[in-house]
Amino acid sequence: MFRDNIVSIHPDNLEDNTYKSGERLPVNSVFEVSYSWNKEAIPTGGADPVYMMVEWRNGAPAKRLRKIAPKIVSRDLELLLKPEFGVQLKGIYGCRSKETDIGWLLRLGDMYKGESKQILLEFVMGPRVSGKAAVCSAYWSTRKLKQSQRVLLRREQLYIQYTSHLGMLRQPEDPKVEKTIKLSETVPLIKQALRAYERGRVQEGSNMLRRHADALLIEAARKQDLDYYTEAEIIEQLRYHYGITFTTGYHDREKKILGE
Repeated sequence: MFRDNIVSIHPDNLEDNTYKSGERLPVNSVFEVSYSWNKEAIPTGGADPVYMMVEWRNGAPAKRLRKIAPKIVSRDLELLLKPEFGVQLKGIYGCRSKETDIGWLLRLGDMYKGESKQILLEFVMGPRVSGKAAVCSAYWSTRKLKQSQRVLLRREQLYIQYTSHLGMLRQPEDPKVEKTIKLSETVPLIKQALRAYERGRVQEGSNMLRRHADALLIEAARKQDLDYYTEAEIIEQLRYHYGITFTTGYHDREKKILGE
């Protein structure tokens, strides 16, 4: 599915979707990418939401922590996604992004040797006939070390299976993607709870964090996964910290108003 041809990209032309031939990167520049849908197939009537987890790494995983800083192998990595007609990219979690005239540009930062990263994409799929359907085109590019020129590392077409077969539609979700979806809910929920705290609705903010922590603890017990427990523990610590910070601040403002 993956192409090994590498084409240089000029940043000024990226917005125009113009790619020009260029030199090949070194052979030892190994760049691996995997795409995982949360569902094996979606109904022909379409689906909202549908999630894809994108994972990438350069070289073999680091076996242990080193005293010296790891080597940068890809600088200023970017992923350009061009959804097909009838497909909407609804959410991008885990990186900075912006919508352009030709698609969504995801800024993934620098890549170090042996490092592995991931992001989560949320799609809305329109109706299609049964069969394999194209979802979007993906273009991975990086900036040459010590240069401003961008280089296209790989490009590929991503697909999903449409079906009306109930057996396929009832298949359980991919557990790894399901876990990523659940953990990705934490950041926007914390932001929402923080707004409630800042506006004096302390109990509302506390309840939001507590409910999410309880849901994560249930998942930890059901799936015997410590990552859920760790996430719940962080949220509870944050709830305790916010409770002290904003309750104290509220009482201090109240005393000033009353002239105490």
